[in-house]
Amino acid sequence: MRERLLDAADAVLFENGSVSTPVDVILKHARASPPSLYSHFGNKEGLIASALRRRLTIWTQVWDEAIASAESDVDRLLALWPALRTYQAHHLAERWCAFSGTAAAHPSPSEQLAAVLADETHLLRMRLHDYSVPVAGKNANSLASQLFIAYTGTMATMLREPYEQAIDEGEATARALVSRYAA
Repeated sequence: MRERLLDAADAVLFENGSVSTPVDVILKHARASPPSLYSHFGNKEGLIASALRRRLTIWTQVWDEAIASAESDVDRLLALWPALRTYQAHHLAERWCAFSGTAAAHPSPSEQLAAVLADETHLLRMRLHDYSVPVAGKNANSLASQLFIAYTGTMATMLREPYEQAIDEGEATARALVSRYAA
């Protein structure tokens, strides 16, 4: 039942709908009762936090694999975009960033929801910074910040254009940024 609820949250809230979708729609999709949701997750925000935590785990694994297969410092830094292609094509497709959508829909999130949102932001910022150091040296902070914006812009563009096109354009933007810093 727990996995059915998580799958329903993914489909209803992140892939086909809005984070503000009512609980009864999620329950209908999962073929579950309200007590099952509340016994497993406490409330809707608990379900959303758990669904996001599961997404973050899968996303991190996909990104780790893209980094591991990269052949240069620049490719490791830009592995975010190939990882996004793989994630969208083979794992948990969505119209745009489930984390951004959740943050927009929950301006005052519960502690559990705030924690997973912060963890995802920290992962992005930390990795972009760490992989910017060998490429940009003392300018790593600046490059990492610009790549963060390029990534979030990629995600927002997925709302307006096919995701493959949005990812290609985002990666091209990121490569142009990196070329300004790489020696």
